[in-house]
Amino acid sequence: MKFRLKLTRFAGHLILIFLFCLIFSLKLSFPQEISANTSSIDPFYLRLFDEGKLAFNQGNMEEAFNNFKLAAFGFLDAPELLGEALVYLTVTAYNLKRNDLVEYYLKEISRFKLNNKIPDSKLPPEIRKQFAKIQSDLKNGLKG
Repeated sequence: MKFRLKLTRFAGHLILIFLFCLIFSLKLSFPQEISANTSSIDPFYLRLFDEGKLAFNQGNMEEAFNNFKLAAFGFLDAPELLGEALVYLTVTAYNLKRNDLVEYYLKEISRFKLNNKIPDSKLPPEIRKQFAKIQSDLKNGLKG
């Protein structure tokens, strides 16, 4: 009986160690560059956002747009990331010559009151510049 109890404890410790290692290894595979509070965001959406940025930088605007659109859905509870995703969606739609979508995403930024999040975001300077140009070109003054 004593041996069985020790064996059960040992097995329990092995399971705890295994679970710890599993959780730690999964945490390392999450995107590291996004520093906003991402603990409550499904890693699937973070990965889509990273893949969207990669596609955008490679000039694959259709793929980038689809990834950003899905990622934005997952960021509804993370205003900083949602703002970044909507800016990327606006710029990508502009590059796709989809002015209807550009206007839609500009309105979404206003609707979610994210304009004040954009200046403090981690958006690359070239994306901020393109976004400002789009706002100016469309004369769609954002409120929020």
